[in-house]
Amino acid sequence: MAHPNKAIVIYWGNTDDHLNIPSRTSLSMTLCGVNRKLDYTVTLKTAGDAQGDRVIIDGSEDKGGIRDDFVRHLNIMRHYTGFKQKLIVATKKTFPVGSGLAGSAAAASALAEAFAGLIDGGVDKRRVSIMARRGSGSAARSVFGGFVKLQTGADEESFGVQLWDEKHWDLCDLIAIVDPGMKKVKSREGMRLSKQTCPKKVYSNFVKMAQTHVEQAAKAVAIRDLEGLGKVYEADNMLFRAVCMNTKPPLDYWSSATEDVLAAVIRLRSEGVPAFAGTDAGPNVHILTGSRHAKKVIEKVKEVAGVNEVIHAIPGEGSRRLRKHLL
Repeated sequence: MAHPNKAIVIYWGNTDDHLNIPSRTSLSMTLCGVNRKLDYTVTLKTAGDAQGDRVIIDGSEDKGGIRDDFVRHLNIMRHYTGFKQKLIVATKKTFPVGSGLAGSAAAASALAEAFAGLIDGGVDKRRVSIMARRGSGSAARSVFGGFVKLQTGADEESFGVQLWDEKHWDLCDLIAIVDPGMKKVKSREGMRLSKQTCPKKVYSNFVKMAQTHVEQAAKAVAIRDLEGLGKVYEADNMLFRAVCMNTKPPLDYWSSATEDVLAAVIRLRSEGVPAFAGTDAGPNVHILTGSRHAKKVIEKVKEVAGVNEVIHAIPGEGSRRLRKHLL
């Protein structure tokens, strides 16, 4: 089982699309849901003499794009481990996937964790993180709990590193859900388009600033400096927004409700409430704040037209293996 993670310094774009080797270093917080679970569970079972893999999503077999994504990831892991057998994959999730909540990160890290347990229960977390990244770049971070950095580099050098565990800081990520549906352009395709079509000056500045932002964010997390972290988070998010909007065609993941939530957060800050907002590749808004301010922020954000719910999340643990199986 694994959880999604929230990028504070975002991952967007690869130096190698097949292996998902990121073009910039990133930093995130692995999430644990307070008012609803944020769990993605995967069970693997060998398929005997079957000619292909089977993928069962929330009790129903999928034969389309979701299956293709899982099989692609399985094939990469089989290639690097020498494991040959076809598999039955069963999954269960408790939150919307494909809407910018890092569902693919949770799915790929859970799949890598399950695969590691199937082939060799002693596979270390660094290896699981590399395996997860080959399925979804940001999944490398969900293998670890708390605050995690994903390094760039060669294939064997790019993996998640836990900087602080989930008990380090009671930071809150309040996720304003304005649209739980599938986003217009999947992240994998969006990243490819940005790398190919975004003006070099815009994209190269985005890549160049990553290391500075990771260092600044890590320093703020170390001393639990919400304002310092929030400023870095919003600055990095606006660079991401610039990349998206300068991609051809533009990747405008926002809706009018997205903008209204962002405006509400600015109003809260003007009233003295430390809250900082941004998005991932989707219309939903992630708001970082402290635990003692969470109730007020949730109340105000729920007043914004178009907000369906607000998910309250805190730092959570990394991927782990369960005794109870889905198959």
